Amino acid sequence: MLRGARFVLMVAGLACPFATAAAQEFQPPASAENSSQSGVRFDLLGFSTRVGADLTAGGSLVLGSAFDVAQLGSPQVRLRPSFEYSGAGTSTALHLALEVIYRFQPDRAPAIPYVGLGVGYFSQASTDRHTVWPTLVMGFELALRPSFNWLLEYHSLDRLGRHRFLVGLSTRGGGGGR
Repeated sequence: MLRGARFVLMVAGLACPFATAAAQEFQPPASAENSSQSGVRFDLLGFSTRVGADLTAGGSLVLGSAFDVAQLGSPQVRLRPSFEYSGAGTSTALHLALEVIYRFQPDRAPAIPYVGLGVGYFSQASTDRHTVWPTLVMGFELALRPSFNWLLEYHSLDRLGRHRFLVGLSTRGGGGGR
């Protein structure tokens, strides 16, 4: 019996140092987004898809997407090509734009308002109309999940002559957690 008690005490003594050891929380390496790098950086920084309405000339359905493809000097200034397809009845139109967007908050903020200016190419099939004009974009994103945000956006085309309101989803920064 004494041998069994000695064995139990020896095992308990050896186990004590291991019981106090705890697992460390994983700290991911700092990404470019977290380190506030300045300068020009080309990468897929974000992607959004949306649906809405063009309230000009009786209204039409609008489907679109945008890609944040470059950081310009600051993580909050982005170059964003976008495209939108709209249609009502037999009339369809395609709008391609290249915009510079300023995001007032970093990607991990719970609400991110933004504003931007750009140039867009508009092609309407029914009238064979092809136009290049300035664009204005304003909107905000609201956190939905760690890698997805709700998106509400106003897109003005044709020197504030054409008004589009859009809602959709966006993803930022490669899907990292908040």
